[in-house]
Amino acid sequence: MTRLPVILLLICMASISHAQLITQHQLHIVLDPNQHKLSGEDFIVLPSGASRFVDFELHRNMHPISNDAEISLIGQASQEWKQKYRATLPINSNSFTVTYSGEIFHPQRQEKREARVFENTQGTITLEGVVLTGESGWYPQLNYEMQTFLLNVETPTGWKAISQGRRIKTGSEHAGWEESQPQREIYLIAAQLSEYGQNDKGIELLVYLRKDEPELAQKYLEATAHYLDIYERLIGPYPYAKFALVENFWETGYGMPSFTLMGSQVIRLPFIIDSSYPHEILHNWWGNGVYVDYRFGNWSEGMTAYLADHLLKEKSGGGAEYRRNALQKYADYVSAERDFPLAEFSSRNSTQSEAVGYSKSMMLFHMLRRRVGDKNFLRAIKDLYRNNKFKLTSFNQIEKTFTQVAGEDLSPFFTQWTERSGAPMLQLVSTKVNKSKTGYELEIVVEQTQPGYTYDMDVPLAITLSGKEAAYTTVKKMSGKRAEWRIPFEVEPVRVDIDPEFDLFRRLDDEEIPLSLSKIFGAEKLLIVLPQKAGEEIKAQYSQEAKRWQQQPGRTTNVVWDNEIERLPGNGAVWLFGWENKWLSEFQAASASNNVELTSRNAIINGNTYTSTENPIAIVAQRGKASIAWLAAPEPEKLATLARKLPHYGKYSYAVFSGTELTNQDKGAWTVTSSPLAQEVGKTGKAETPRGRLTKRSNLLE
Repeated sequence: MTRLPVILLLICMASISHAQLITQHQLHIVLDPNQHKLSGEDFIVLPSGASRFVDFELHRNMHPISNDAEISLIGQASQEWKQKYRATLPINSNSFTVTYSGEIFHPQRQEKREARVFENTQGTITLEGVVLTGESGWYPQLNYEMQTFLLNVETPTGWKAISQGRRIKTGSEHAGWEESQPQREIYLIAAQLSEYGQNDKGIELLVYLRKDEPELAQKYLEATAHYLDIYERLIGPYPYAKFALVENFWETGYGMPSFTLMGSQVIRLPFIIDSSYPHEILHNWWGNGVYVDYRFGNWSEGMTAYLADHLLKEKSGGGAEYRRNALQKYADYVSAERDFPLAEFSSRNSTQSEAVGYSKSMMLFHMLRRRVGDKNFLRAIKDLYRNNKFKLTSFNQIEKTFTQVAGEDLSPFFTQWTERSGAPMLQLVSTKVNKSKTGYELEIVVEQTQPGYTYDMDVPLAITLSGKEAAYTTVKKMSGKRAEWRIPFEVEPVRVDIDPEFDLFRRLDDEEIPLSLSKIFGAEKLLIVLPQKAGEEIKAQYSQEAKRWQQQPGRTTNVVWDNEIERLPGNGAVWLFGWENKWLSEFQAASASNNVELTSRNAIINGNTYTSTENPIAIVAQRGKASIAWLAAPEPEKLATLARKLPHYGKYSYAVFSGTELTNQDKGAWTVTSSPLAQEVGKTGKAETPRGRLTKRSNLLE
C-alpha cells in the first residue's frame, strides 16, 4: 500500500501547539464490505519526548504487525471488542508503522431509554454502509488525548468515504482526508452515496444521499450556508474546511467534526432543517471546535441548545415558550432522588440526564446572559471560542472568560448552578400597596420553598399599572429564603408577576405547566390498564407494548386488565389503553374541561373529530391528584408505531395521527389559566386582571 507524502505530515506538525501531546497518523485503509473487512496501514509519529514503549488499542480481529517495531499483546482493553498492544521502538525512534487486517461487524443493537428505543453499533462494515468511530478500534489508538491525521481510503466502485477535515483526494475508488487540527478521534463513514456540493467563502459544503435527490440536497446546501454565516458572525470563523450532511442507513443524529450523520427518515422531516440540523452545525464550534473536558461536566450541549434551538425560537418570538418547555421537562422527569449536578453530566442516556445536561445547562447560559448583558455575553463567547479552539475546556474556563469580560467575580454563580443538584422553588407570598406622598408604594414578599440549599438569584418582576398598557419590569436580588421588596410608583400597581418569561432555572409549580404526556412518561411509578374486551389481535399488541414499557429502567410499572381493578387510583400516573377500556367514561369526565369529548367511536378535540377506525391518538387529563393518559390505535401495526412515536410528543397534552406512516395530524397543549406567581395586588387566588404587555426583547442576532 502506498503512503501519502511524508512532507504533508511535517506541514500538519508545524501548525500544532506544543502545549498538547498529539499523535500523528498517516493511514491507508482498504474496505471490503462483502467480507465485513478492513485492511490498514498506519504510519504513526509520536509526540516529542515520548517513550519508545508505546501502548495502543485495536479491534481484537485486527492482528497487528510491524516491520520497524516489536508488537506484543498485553491484554484486553476496557471495551471487550478491543485488545491492548505494546509497540517497542528502536532506541531514538519516534515513529513506527502498524499493518493490520480483519473483520469489524457489530450489528446495530437496541438501547431502551424510558419509552424510546435507539439503535447503535460499536462499528460495522456491511454492504449497506460503513460506520467506524474511535470506539470501533479501526485504527491504533494511543494513550494521548489528541491526534491529527492523513487518511487515504480505497472503496468499492461507486462508494464514497467521508471523514472529518479537508478533502485531499477523490475518485471512483479512492478518497483522501486531512485534518491538521487536534482531534479526539478519527471517523470513517462510507457507502454508495450521491454527492452534491458547492463552495461558500472557501468552505466546501457537501451533501451525501443514498439516492439521487438534488432538490433535497440543494435545500440542505442552502441551509448549511445560511447557518454557517449566522454562527460565524455570532461566534467566530468556522473551524473546519468543510461541512457535510451524510445520510446513514439507520436512524441516527450524530454530530462529528465537520459533518453530521443523520438517518433517512430524520433528514426528510420538514422541520429538521431548521431545528436539529443547525444544532449539529453549531456543534462544530462547541464540542467539536472547543472541546469538552468531560472530567468536569459537559457544557457544550447546553451552550449549543442555547445558541441554536433557543436562539431560533427567540428570533421568532418563542423564547419564553422554549424556556418553559425546558423547565417543564426538568419538572416532569427529574425528581430530587434522580437529580445530579451539571458538573457530573457527560452525555444524554435518558430523559432525566437530558433534562439536566441540556435544559438546565441551557438555562444556565440564559441566566448568565441576563446577568452580564447581551453585549458582554457576545464578547465573552467570541473570546471563549478564540482562546480555546481545539483545547479541552471546562466550566472553569467559561467562568474565567465571563468574569474577565463582565468585570465581576462569577465564581459563586457557576458554583451554585454547576456543582449542586436541585433547583429553587418560588412562591409569591403577598402583595400590598400603600398610599405615599408621591403616589404609591408596592410591597412584595417572595419566598424560596425548596428544602435545603438557598439560591442567590436575580428575580424578574412584571408589574401591571392601572391604566397603562405596558407592564413595568425590573429585576430584584434575592439571597435568602425570604425577600421583601418595596417599589415606589406614581400610578397604582394592580398586578404582580414573578418571572413571567421563565428566565430563571427553577422547579415549576404544577399550575404553571400545561399537563403533558411527559408527566406520565417521567413518572417513577406507573399503572397501565389494558382493555379486556378489545379484539384478540389488538389486545395482544396492547399487552406487548405494556410489557415493553414495563421494562424501562428507572421506574416501577404495574400492568393490569381493566376488569381487575375496582377503581382508578386517586393519585399518581396512569395509562389507559384502548377504545374498549372499561374506564374510558371516567377519563372522558376528566377531559371535559379541556374541550374533549369521547364516544365509543370518536374523539372530538377543540371541535375537530377523529375516529377510532382511522386515527391513532393519545390524550392526557387530570383527575384529582392523578394524571391519566389514554391511547388507542385501530390496528396492531399502528399501535406499535404510535407507542414508538409518542415519547417525541412529550411536551403536548394530546397528539393525533393518520395514514400508514402515522403522520401527525393534530397536537397541542392545554391552556394554563393561572399561576401561583401571579397575583392581583392585595388579593390571593387567580389573577383576573390581565397582565400588562411585556417589552419585546432583542435576540442575540440583533
